[in-house]
Amino acid sequence: MNKRFLVLLTLISIFLDISYAEDIYVKLVPEKVVSNGEIIKFNITVENIPKIGEIKDEYNGMEDGGCRGVSICINYSDYLKPYGFNWSDICKKEKLKSYEFKDGVFNAKVVFDKPIEEDFCIGEVMFIPIKEGEVQLNLSGSVSSTLGYKYDGVNEYYDYYTKTFKKYPNTKFLGANITIKSAGNVTNTTMKLKEDVEEYESSSSSTIINRIYITPNIKEPEVIVKEINLTEYQPIVNVVVEKKGSFKFLGFNLLSGILAGILFGFILSKFR
Repeated sequence: MNKRFLVLLTLISIFLDISYAEDIYVKLVPEKVVSNGEIIKFNITVENIPKIGEIKDEYNGMEDGGCRGVSICINYSDYLKPYGFNWSDICKKEKLKSYEFKDGVFNAKVVFDKPIEEDFCIGEVMFIPIKEGEVQLNLSGSVSSTLGYKYDGVNEYYDYYTKTFKKYPNTKFLGANITIKSAGNVTNTTMKLKEDVEEYESSSSSTIINRIYITPNIKEPEVIVKEINLTEYQPIVNVVVEKKGSFKFLGFNLLSGILAGILFGFILSKFR
């Protein structure tokens, strides 16, 4: 009986491991701080990111995972005054990033040139305590995969390995508690409260996109493509339409309507 129970427990654990992806965590570290007037500092970390290839779609063979971008938001009360923010070494070198303290809210965004596949720190956010009391910092935002899908526990794909529909991992945001026992008296606040970096480096080499996937949502399998603009010197473009749902290309419909009108006019002219 004990052996059967162990086998059943093992099968259940395997099933749960296959059917449900582990959550991604965005945290403020440490989760509890006691301040006697000194500057309050938190690291913002992203943990448990799936490796590229752990998410693989059976329909088009696309492999996903990793982290291509993060957006976070921290709400702080009037018990705190913003002191500044420092990007981590990983984020410091990125060309697309921004942060701002404004109206009791701290926002930070970063886009990675190369996807991240391991736990990392976004940066260090700092506050000055100005009132005694208890403060709860609430954290929210979003984490995106290499292909730009949001880790929200809603987006679905047809898993290559299990041949079943699975959801992308969800992201959980964990804030922090602060106990302020004494207000601070920091005056040398020379750090920036806002930064917006949007540098783009271009080169003489061409950018080659091997595939552009247009994947319909599972619940609404209809995609309408109005227009695709391609500008390239002597372009080589192959368009392959794989019908896995209902696709409508307005350009084709317009062309069909024009041809039908010409044919109808031709027929009418024969009867005049």
